Amino acid sequence: MFSHSRKFVFAVILGTIFFVPVFVQANWSNTADFYVESDYDLFGRDKIEAQLIKTTNKIYFYADKNWYQNFNQKSELDSKIYNLSSDFEYEIYPILTNLLGSEDKPGVDNDSRIIIVLEPLKEDYGGYIRVGDHYLKEDYQLSNQGQIIFLNANLMVQSSLDFLNYELAHEFTHLIILKQKPEVETWFQELIAEATPIILGCDEEDIVLKKRVQSFLYSTKVNLFEWDDSDRNYGKIKLFGLYLIEQFGNDLLVQAVKYPSNNGIESFAGALRQLNIQDNFSDIFMNWLITNVVNNCSEKQEYCYQNESLNNFKVSGETYYLPTKFKASLGGTDFLKNFEGKWIKIVGGLKIVKIKFNLPQETPIARIPYVIIKTNGQKQVGFLDFSRSNISEIYIFKMNEEVEAVYLMPYLFDKNLDSNKLYYYSFEVSSLENNPQIEQQIIEELTRQIEELKRKITSLRLQLAMQKTYQSNPYCSVFSGDMYYGMTSPEVKCLQQFLSNLGPGIYPEGLVTGYFGPLTQAAVRRYQALQNIITTGYFGPLTRAAINKNL
Repeated sequence: MFSHSRKFVFAVILGTIFFVPVFVQANWSNTADFYVESDYDLFGRDKIEAQLIKTTNKIYFYADKNWYQNFNQKSELDSKIYNLSSDFEYEIYPILTNLLGSEDKPGVDNDSRIIIVLEPLKEDYGGYIRVGDHYLKEDYQLSNQGQIIFLNANLMVQSSLDFLNYELAHEFTHLIILKQKPEVETWFQELIAEATPIILGCDEEDIVLKKRVQSFLYSTKVNLFEWDDSDRNYGKIKLFGLYLIEQFGNDLLVQAVKYPSNNGIESFAGALRQLNIQDNFSDIFMNWLITNVVNNCSEKQEYCYQNESLNNFKVSGETYYLPTKFKASLGGTDFLKNFEGKWIKIVGGLKIVKIKFNLPQETPIARIPYVIIKTNGQKQVGFLDFSRSNISEIYIFKMNEEVEAVYLMPYLFDKNLDSNKLYYYSFEVSSLENNPQIEQQIIEELTRQIEELKRKITSLRLQLAMQKTYQSNPYCSVFSGDMYYGMTSPEVKCLQQFLSNLGPGIYPEGLVTGYFGPLTQAAVRRYQALQNIITTGYFGPLTRAAINKNL
C-alpha cells in the first residue's frame, strides 16, 4: 500500500484516497512552487506556482497564482477563508486532536501550521493530500514528512461553509490517521475520515450523505477491502461509518484509532473488547447488511439508520425474477471473498416458492440472513443455518399476494480466512404447485425444521447451564456417579446448581443444599422428561450421560 520510502499521496474525490510515491523539491516564500497531481489538476499540470494569501494561527493558505490573479471574487474568498480557518482552529482541530490524537507536524522551524493550497481541480474532486519531501523557497525548509492539503479552489466560493468544513475535516483526519496508524488499510482510513464530519456536525443538510447514498443505492455487493476511487466505494464506507456511530456512539471509532494495531479489523475488534461490547465485528457487519434492506427501527434497533435522510433507503440488490403464471425454477453459482457480502433479491413466482442454498465443503458460511418483504411493508428477518449441513432451504408462502420480495445476504467475515481466495456457493429458486400433496410435504419439512430448532435451543440451554455451573464451582466439571433420594454429597450440590441454572421450569425452588430430597428428585424427573429418559427421579447412567455430553 505504501512505498518503502514512506512518501505518499492522498487524492480525494469528495473524499477519495490514493497512495502513490511523491518526490518533491520546492522552496519557501510568499510565492512557492508545488508539485501537484496531474490526474486531479484541472489543466493536467504536475507543478504550479502558488502565492501565500493568508496566514492564521494554524494554517498557511496558498493559492494557484494564475487562478488567483484571474479570480474576481477575492473579497468573498477572503471571507470564506476567514470563517473556514476560524472553524478549524476553534472547533475542528481541537475536537479531532482531542478525540483521535495529534497529526504529524510539518516541521517548518518548529512552526506547527499546516499548509493548504487552493488549486483548481477537476469536477467532483474535493481535494487531496501529499506527504513527502517538500522544500519551499528561500526562508524556510520543511522536514521530510512535511504535509500539504490541496483543496479545490473552484469550490471555495460556490460551496457552503458547512461543506468546506466537511472537506477540511476529512483531509485533516487523514493527517491524524497517518500519525496514529501509518500503514492501516485504505477502507479504515476512509471510514474514519468520512465519520469525523458526522461527529463534528458538518454536512448539516446531509448534502454529502445524500450523494453517497445515491451512489450506493444500486449495489449488489459490498467488500470492505476492495477499493478504488468510485463513488460506490465512498457510499459503502460513509453508510457503514454512520451505522457504527449510530449503534455504538463515537467511542468505538475513537478506540479503534487508538488501538495499537495497523490492521483495521483487529483495531475494531480490540475497541469492542475495550468497551466491553459483546457483539463481534462479524455480527456487526452482518447486521449492517440486513439494515440496508430492512432499515426500520421498529423491527429491531440493530436493523435501521436513525438519520431521517435515510428513512426510505434500501439497496436494490441483484434481482432474480420468477414467472408468475406457470411453474419455473432458476439457479446460480457465485462466490464470496472474505469481508464481503451480497444482496440477492427474489421476486415473482407462484404462491409457494422454495429457496435452497448449497455450500461446498470448503466454503465456511455458518448462516445466511434473509428478509421477507411483505406487501403491507412489514419485514421478517430469518437465517439459513449451515451448522449441521451444507444444504439449507426455506419455503415462502403467498408470493405476490402477501409477499413482495425476498432478500438473501450471503457473507463472509473472518480475519483468519484468505482474503484473495474465492469461496463458492450455489442456490436454486423454484415455484411449487399449490396442491394438498405439496402442502403436506412442506408441512412435514417445516415441522422437521421446527423440531430441529427446538432441539438446538434445548442443547444451547443445557450447555449454558453447565457452563454457569462450572463457573460457579470448578469442582462441578463432570458427573461420575449415581445419585438418589436421601443422598448428601458435594456432587449433589453440583447437580442442584445445574438444575437451577436450567431455570424455574426444571427446578423452580433452586435450592443448592447438597441434600437429594423430594424437590431435587422432582427436578431430576423434569430434566429426564426433557431428554426423553424414563422419569424415575434416579440420577443413573442414562441421565448422567445426557448431562456429561454437554460438558
